[in-house]
Amino acid sequence: MNPLSMPIPVTPLLRETDARMIQALDNFFQRSRPALLDAIFLSLAEHMTPSALAVGQTCIDRLNIDPESLSSGLSHHFADQLDLSGQPGRSSEMPPHELHLMDDETLMLQVTEDKLVTRLIELLQPETRQLNCRLASIQAKTGVDRAHGYAPRAVVRALSCSLRESGFRHAESNLMLQCVRSPLQETLRHTYVAIDQYLEAQGVEATFDALKPVKRPDRPSSECAAGQSILSHIQTLANYPGNPQTPAALRSSGGLTVSSHPAAAQSGLPMSSGIASGFTPRLDAHLASLQAGLPGLLAQQADRPPQVLRQLQQDIGQTDASQFDRAVLDTVATLFEFIFDDPRVSPRYKSVISHLQVPVFKTAQGSPDFFSNDQHDARRLIDVLGLYSRRFPEHSPMYPEAMRQIESACHVVLDDPEYKVEGFTTASDSLTNWLADEDRRADDRLANEISRLEQFERQEMGTLLALENLRDLTARYPAPESVLRRLEAAWIPFMASLYVAEAGEGPDWRAACATMLQLFLSLQAPEDVAVRESRLQAIPHINAALRQGLLAQGADAEQFKAFFSAITAVQECWVRPELGKLETLTARFVPDSLSAQTIESMSRKLADLPAEDAILLQTEQLLEGDWVDFDPPYDGLETARVAWVGVHGYLLFCDSAGEQRFSLDCDRLADEIRAGRASIPEQSLTRKAMLRLKTQIETTA
Repeated sequence: MNPLSMPIPVTPLLRETDARMIQALDNFFQRSRPALLDAIFLSLAEHMTPSALAVGQTCIDRLNIDPESLSSGLSHHFADQLDLSGQPGRSSEMPPHELHLMDDETLMLQVTEDKLVTRLIELLQPETRQLNCRLASIQAKTGVDRAHGYAPRAVVRALSCSLRESGFRHAESNLMLQCVRSPLQETLRHTYVAIDQYLEAQGVEATFDALKPVKRPDRPSSECAAGQSILSHIQTLANYPGNPQTPAALRSSGGLTVSSHPAAAQSGLPMSSGIASGFTPRLDAHLASLQAGLPGLLAQQADRPPQVLRQLQQDIGQTDASQFDRAVLDTVATLFEFIFDDPRVSPRYKSVISHLQVPVFKTAQGSPDFFSNDQHDARRLIDVLGLYSRRFPEHSPMYPEAMRQIESACHVVLDDPEYKVEGFTTASDSLTNWLADEDRRADDRLANEISRLEQFERQEMGTLLALENLRDLTARYPAPESVLRRLEAAWIPFMASLYVAEAGEGPDWRAACATMLQLFLSLQAPEDVAVRESRLQAIPHINAALRQGLLAQGADAEQFKAFFSAITAVQECWVRPELGKLETLTARFVPDSLSAQTIESMSRKLADLPAEDAILLQTEQLLEGDWVDFDPPYDGLETARVAWVGVHGYLLFCDSAGEQRFSLDCDRLADEIRAGRASIPEQSLTRKAMLRLKTQIETTA
């Protein structure tokens, strides 16, 4: 992609994207105040000490009374960081701090910041990777790195600095950072998506060279620890000969008569390859013989691929393989057994995978991180073959071409007698690129549907943000119900239309937000003569902006009359005090004082809310390209690919060719899973096998 093809100058584009990020943060505490207050109440309920109550009272008072200054401080610090990174070639990532001593409170605050950053990076990775690819196009022309400038780390750094300069003590800042994660995640999610859509609308192409593999967020620790547990078990088998406690899951069918492997006695498993790692010529010759005879075995066992590694175990005594080799052999053989047992992989694809048994065994013996790293090139190749099995089943018109691609790629591995890792890399990259091209062709068929869903989502997001602004202003500035109803019916749709037209919080949207704030201020009685004169002068401008917005919505004369009559009736209460009150205002906002009784009451109320739903969380973590199984078929599909993920949980599913499609949101999909009619399979064949092996080791130990 050539970034010079962008149809508008890059510098104004960069200024506008900066303004949108700053705008989102400049409204953060106003929009997120209810969620932040709930989080603080829940946190205090767990530690209801006098000191904690005092800290919580300070935070709640500042959120209730002056959220504008908190948001303003956050946005100003963020803008300053962007200015620091504005020079070409200069990253917004700050240089490492000098080494200095920290007191306990400072250290605790630093740890809280780091935890918040790490969590946000994990949860927002699907949104940031696409945006970063577009920002890379801008960086290629300007040299300005906004991928780091907009990243969660930069936002959290600005937040921490703004809290400190706003007078928050360490304990108060720590509480705010602990409670801010969920609302900040939502704010950054919809802001990242909106900026990406805006850049796309302006013709900025994504530089996919910047795209990195997605690590699935929120992966349970048991999945991460599976490979490490298997590695530890292999080392145990290699170090302790004749151990009677050796689990049957990893005990060789021929028996493990272990003699200590020299490299296994060290702190880590051996990372060498070739003869130096235990592959003697006799073992190599035996492996070559098994690999050469595999096509004949496949012809004889068409229903199930032969387990040549199990055959090798029966003859292992005829080789001078080390005990470590035997432990790895048994582990890899078990993994392939689990893969061949997987009903979601078709027989033809299992036959292809079976050719990789010997190459994978040799790779795993020379590179034990095969077990702990799910991005290992040998594992990636097997996982891609699993994706091909779903994407191009035998009845698919693309199946013959898919098999040609697979055979060509796998020959790169099989034609190398040493089975180097580079062969797996080349093969997996080749298949991944071809699959990506096919997915793009399938997605082209879905372009109109995706465009319609994105338009609907923008309309919904614009309405939601406008309502959040209205709710915040209503809570802090009293206004009559008649005005609020007419704002909700007339001004909110206008703001939503601006959000759609500008693909986010653009200049007109920001002006509309300012108009609504000025309107609410004009409904309040002025504190002194100067404020009164200022508001009198602002009323014509406010009314003109309101009139223009209503005209854009097609309002008629009666609607104009009702809308401005309600507003004027309140303004005249202070413009002409002699007329008296013509409208009853909503109750004036008075912050409650914090007490143990208040916290307990609020905690009981919040405790009645449903707990975090693990199934719903699983559906919310689906990524584009993931698969979901349905039984019975949903809209005729037994298995469907996620073609599009909306920021509000909408999911567009399609068949392997992108022809048949349907939409579900995360809540409905979660209902289908609870009812047993749908399931989200493990997307990685090798990780699924690793988890099964870890479970088997634990249960047979």
